[in-house]
Amino acid sequence: MDTERLENSIRRLAQMLEEYERIEELEERLQEAVKESLLQRFEYSWEMAWKTGKRYLVEVEGYPRGIGPNPTVRLLGELGLLDPEKWLVYAQARQDSSHDYSGEKADSVLEMIAGFYADARALLARLDERLEDRRAEP
Repeated sequence: MDTERLENSIRRLAQMLEEYERIEELEERLQEAVKESLLQRFEYSWEMAWKTGKRYLVEVEGYPRGIGPNPTVRLLGELGLLDPEKWLVYAQARQDSSHDYSGEKADSVLEMIAGFYADARALLARLDERLEDRRAEP
């Protein structure tokens, strides 16, 4: 199993986070485009994160295939790969932001994306480390 799709989604999220940090320099219509793009990249990165985690659980740890996002997060937490409380908040944020990129919900999700980015990078690093350890086993 590889984590390339998750890595790519995190990289693209980082690119848009950089744009978001300079949002005050942009005209209003571009500000909206950056916000919407950042929300979409968050949604996609969240999906890649939980699905990569699920693939790890199934392919490496031997869990059954039929687990959804929240059980996946809890199991990954039990394995020490992430903080399930934080990731369940991200799951709710993903659900709240789905296709509604205006208003207070969107603003609250935008405020948590930097934290998600850091946690997604940490998850990726831990998954890669575990996978490398497995490859090194005789």
